[in-house]
Amino acid sequence: MGYQPKTIQVNADTKNINITLLSESGNLNEVVVTALGITRQAKTLTYSTQTIKSDELNAVKTPNVINSLNGKVAGVQINRTSGGVGGAARITIRGDKSTRNSQPLYVIDGMPITNPTEGAKVDIYSSMPDNGDILSTVNSEDIESINFLKGAAATALYGSAGSNGVILITTKKGKQGVGKIDFSSSVTFDNVFGTPDLQNSYLQTSAPTATDAGSKESWGAKGTSKNHVDDFFNQGSTWINSLNFSSGNERSTNFFSYSNTTNKGIIPTSKFDQNNLNYRNSSKFLDDRLTLDASVMASIQKVENRVNPGMYFSPLLGLYLFPRGLDFDNYKNNYEYFSPSRYLNAQNWWNINMDKGFTGGDDQQNPYWVLNRNKVKTNNKNIYTSASLNYKLTDWLNVQARGNYNYYNSEAQRDVYATTQATISGVNGKVYHNGFESKTYYGDLIFMGKNSLNDDFKLEYTAGTSVTDIKKINTTIENANLSYPNLFTLSNLIFNGTNDNGRHYRIENHHIQTQSIFASAQLGYKDKLFLDLTDRQEWSSTLAFTPKQSYNYYSIGANAVVSELFKMPEAISFGKIRGSYATVGNGIEDNRTNPQPNIDAGSYVSPDGSPVQDPRYYLRPEMNNTIELGTEWRFFKSRLTLDFTWYKSNIKGQFLKDVTLPPGVAAGTKGDISGGNIQNSGIEAIIGYKLLNEGAFKWSTTLNISTNKNKIVELFPAALGVDPNSLLTLVGGGNNYLKQGGSFGDIYGTTFQCDAQGRILVDAQGVPSRNEAKSYLGNPNPRAIVGWSNNFTYKNLTLSVLVDGKFGGKVLSLSEPFYDSFGVSQRSADARDAGGVTIPNAATADGKAWTGKTKAQDYYNKIGGRNEIDEAYMYSATAIRLRELSLSYRVPVKVKGISNLTLSAIGTNLFFIKKDAPFDPEQVSGVYAGGVGVDVFGLPTYRSFGFSLKCGF
Repeated sequence: MGYQPKTIQVNADTKNINITLLSESGNLNEVVVTALGITRQAKTLTYSTQTIKSDELNAVKTPNVINSLNGKVAGVQINRTSGGVGGAARITIRGDKSTRNSQPLYVIDGMPITNPTEGAKVDIYSSMPDNGDILSTVNSEDIESINFLKGAAATALYGSAGSNGVILITTKKGKQGVGKIDFSSSVTFDNVFGTPDLQNSYLQTSAPTATDAGSKESWGAKGTSKNHVDDFFNQGSTWINSLNFSSGNERSTNFFSYSNTTNKGIIPTSKFDQNNLNYRNSSKFLDDRLTLDASVMASIQKVENRVNPGMYFSPLLGLYLFPRGLDFDNYKNNYEYFSPSRYLNAQNWWNINMDKGFTGGDDQQNPYWVLNRNKVKTNNKNIYTSASLNYKLTDWLNVQARGNYNYYNSEAQRDVYATTQATISGVNGKVYHNGFESKTYYGDLIFMGKNSLNDDFKLEYTAGTSVTDIKKINTTIENANLSYPNLFTLSNLIFNGTNDNGRHYRIENHHIQTQSIFASAQLGYKDKLFLDLTDRQEWSSTLAFTPKQSYNYYSIGANAVVSELFKMPEAISFGKIRGSYATVGNGIEDNRTNPQPNIDAGSYVSPDGSPVQDPRYYLRPEMNNTIELGTEWRFFKSRLTLDFTWYKSNIKGQFLKDVTLPPGVAAGTKGDISGGNIQNSGIEAIIGYKLLNEGAFKWSTTLNISTNKNKIVELFPAALGVDPNSLLTLVGGGNNYLKQGGSFGDIYGTTFQCDAQGRILVDAQGVPSRNEAKSYLGNPNPRAIVGWSNNFTYKNLTLSVLVDGKFGGKVLSLSEPFYDSFGVSQRSADARDAGGVTIPNAATADGKAWTGKTKAQDYYNKIGGRNEIDEAYMYSATAIRLRELSLSYRVPVKVKGISNLTLSAIGTNLFFIKKDAPFDPEQVSGVYAGGVGVDVFGLPTYRSFGFSLKCGF
């Protein structure tokens, strides 16, 4: 299948035959997996999809499989969180769509699963790290393919869960024949290359004495100081080993796999270990009329000291801000000492020593104390089971019943030892504990039929019902009231039954259920014209006690294979045009229309808010209205392929939480409303070309290009009377806001105060002043995303190169202001060497131009620190990098029992071709929209290189 037939003549003397088959028009009959696991020919689809096969996915492995897709799929933006290996990834398909969550739905073998954790809500004072996501628990070697359903027409049958797009994961099945074993192993080494640009030529402002720790800043005399930053980071390493076994006959096949991922992080004491087991059986009964497909997947993760961004528990603050000229190694080797006054081991840092009376500040601690005495441990467990029964009722009608169960549990605890900085600890220490448990049940019943109405018309159709039930429990402990120091057990914590920050204990319960009925039909005419129709009615528990507890949505699509309708020039192998329109609904946040009680320590029960509803703006489902037009062409016997898509979506009825309601309802009262209209429009282009396709040397190239323009057409309903210039804070963010007329994720912050001519106002010493009002500074989302992959093959040798780039956008650093105000940034040293800072286009209050130089310390203390002038720390988000590189050699093995042996040299994130920001702009603090485009002491960039081996028996 997929190749042109070739006939050759064989005589009696022929021993070996070498046959080269030419590819058929680009696999025009290629089958792809679509919604609900239904397979269809690619040429019949009326919407855009893109599939990544297992070989491409596993060429260069990463612990979180989704990060292996960066730059390979048009219209998909992937951001790594800054927690390190195994951390969550933020994925958006065709832009941010919802004020709550824009993450897509994950589907395994046709059945939806719930992404149980969306990472930590990280801010500048974050206390707990990101705990990963569902895909960080999946073994990439178990995956046969990943298909991206991007538009509403493609995802309509999945209902509200698929309103942000769908990622379809198809796992491997056993194959008929004798047992086959595949083993793969890879090791990569991580080296930091993106640390901040810091100075070591100016020393601490005032030296320590017996009674004074000295200054925390480094504005002192010129001198030399050891570069302790580079010595701090480890060379990280990641081992990924996978073994799978496949066997079967014509009645039953089995697939079993085991994998282990072990990582030693670039941060000392950071560790990651994951074990995966997977078993899948496919069997046929009753003369092949009944097919059973059942599987179970299990994953266990153990993580130590996954680093979280933010000030309070990051070792990077003490590392970067350490006063120059002091002996860092002394505090590295002696991060604690025995305190006779407390009779325990206490923190030892240049400005923290309780027996000397040094209490320090909340801006830094000894990095090695943080890593060893503020340690956080995370245990994640994920179990996924599924079963599907398909019965062939007639030659033209099948019935299918499916179900899955997904159990996820995450327990993360940070034990904070006594003498940790007082702002984040109690006298005897403190406990931070996050527990999360989810149980997801899914079931559906689907009838699938196929009929030939006559010689010209064919009809395929489905009808069914589904139910999804999700139960989640969040347990949070934040207790600084320990009876005995450094004993981190529940019995040692004192609770007083209130909800204050120091004695907090809470259990939150969530229960969400959706029920639906749905149907779809595809009418085909001579395999040249196709018409798609879908319809779904859904009931959501999140809309209980509202006038509209159920909602209906539909899609319509058409496709014409013009290369078969009309005679085309010989150079055109295939051509089609397609278009679709769809509406897809989405529920709201749970526990809003019927708040559930939360259980706090001391038998204190509190509801999860009691939101007021404005009867004029009752909560209703979000509705995504999307139009999509596209075309696909293949030329020169499919050596050149073009796939182009234009789309526009408007998501109306956004869930807006805790909005101040107008007079006449409950003046000044906070309430929930439905309103707003977020628009995304853009293009996607996929261009492939096989430059050299015959002979020993082959070269193929693929270019993915996508753009997306986001606009908030409306935020608050006009009749609500809210000022359209009002800012609405995004979840998880302090600098990201929504504003009518703006774009999703816009960054707002303070600016330089300027005169009417736009000149920066300075005082008599040339020190600028700050405009306290928040102003628009930029948007972090790229205007264009480009991925360019090239594959070169010579006999058994293959070189694969992937370069990708994100162009446009602005990002904000909340780390750089600290480096400046503490006098440890290189630019602060350069300014001192230059005799001060020259401020272009500056003026004093009397209107006179300022042409002098501002003292470096005065300037950076004004624009930096916690009260920074944000405008000074905005950077271009454009970044082009060498994303992946692999050089593979397929060994011509002649040993009996070995079917293949491939050795590879691999690398990821090897270097930037272009980058302006002092940090990796792709890295985010968390998966929430408020964590995008803002750097808060995230991990430095690192490159990975190593080797892999694949062997089949």
